[in-house]
Amino acid sequence: MAEASISVDHDQFSCSVCLDLLKDPVTIPCGHSYCMVCINGCWDQEDERGVYSCPQCRETFSPRPVLRRNNMLAEVPKEEKITAVYVYNTHISR
Repeated sequence: MAEASISVDHDQFSCSVCLDLLKDPVTIPCGHSYCMVCINGCWDQEDERGVYSCPQCRETFSPRPVLRRNNMLAEVPKEEKITAVYVYNTHISR
């Protein structure tokens, strides 16, 4: 019997700010996803300038984008996220 395999990009489950699994994931206008707390923390530091940037690609936004929960990422069971990250880390360490 053939095994089904899913190609999973570990980056879609991890936050590039805290480097942990996404908690309360939000996707910003450039398409990158972060933990709600992480991106708010980054953008709170940029409030004075009024220009907000993506920590990953540096695309800028003004005014501050409204953050909405990324339901697709939030609904992926935690076990699948952990497995995807583990498989990725195991693969790159070889």
